[in-house]
Amino acid sequence: MMNKKYKIIDVQSHFLPEKWMDEVSKRNDYPMAEKITDDKWIIHGSEYDKLPYHTKKSGVDINAKLKEMDEVGIDMTILTLSPPGPDNISDGKEADRLAKISNDGISEIVSCYPDRFRGIANLGYGNMEDSIKELKRCIDELNFVGLQVYPYAKGGVGIDDVSFRPVFKILEENDIPLILHPGSPINKDYKAYMMGPLMGYWFDDAMTMMKLILSGLFEELPNLKVVCPHAWSLLPFLIDRIDIQVSRFPEFFVGNIKKAPSEYLKNVFTDCNNFSTDTLKFVINKMGGVNKMMFGSDSPFVEAKFVANLILELGLPEEDIEKIFYNNAKELFKIT
Repeated sequence: MMNKKYKIIDVQSHFLPEKWMDEVSKRNDYPMAEKITDDKWIIHGSEYDKLPYHTKKSGVDINAKLKEMDEVGIDMTILTLSPPGPDNISDGKEADRLAKISNDGISEIVSCYPDRFRGIANLGYGNMEDSIKELKRCIDELNFVGLQVYPYAKGGVGIDDVSFRPVFKILEENDIPLILHPGSPINKDYKAYMMGPLMGYWFDDAMTMMKLILSGLFEELPNLKVVCPHAWSLLPFLIDRIDIQVSRFPEFFVGNIKKAPSEYLKNVFTDCNNFSTDTLKFVINKMGGVNKMMFGSDSPFVEAKFVANLILELGLPEEDIEKIFYNNAKELFKIT
């Protein structure tokens, strides 16, 4: 175990519940799962994501997940379904059915370990009315603390589309955050040289976040809370260019936004998942500090201990470390 000096909430940690795995293991179309060994599963994504996600035991065995948490000193995990999720299944009814199964699976874990986990919902979007009912069930009955959405939900429509606004309005009304996360891409370029895992997923984060901003979402729903993962992804490196380009072509954004995109981004939460202290130092400085940053391991795809050590190696004041590890997530997700 790490030196247990700090309380830690992990806001980006993925899992495949048993009921979900039972269902997707029977499938011969997206999403599919295949057991290789007790410690390794392959999760198959879209036709453009032929190189599959590999998950280790902590992604499918809750005891292994708990052991990993204890070894790192993680007090609580905000548990999310590992991608690929149900939201790109070609059969809409099947997408909605599997979404409910995934939510029930996450809920069962939270019920068994209420001091260690909180749940995040996923939806199928096969029928929006049914998805809205499922979201309300997740909030009112399952007590979930967020909704995870992948960039290519609903067959690649794009979550900036107005058809998603009723879902986001429910989140705003209930003060429940929207959690962005890369999912199975629909970009054929991702098939070459592992471009998705190497870098493409982070472009998905950044482009999705910008589409939400530029669509006018935050003018319509100014109190909606959004978590853009991976230290705001690529946006700290690109936001100056984006601001300048938007100012050059205002006719494309008339009626959607009233401020520079960077002004909206200041209110977007993130996690600290990254791969170097140099990058994290730049991001924290560029984005005005740590008040919107939380600890996120991206387990089981990244070692939780590695990410935790990055934070400890930054040389931040104690107050800032405590914000990242615990306090910011406690406030956003209303952890009591």
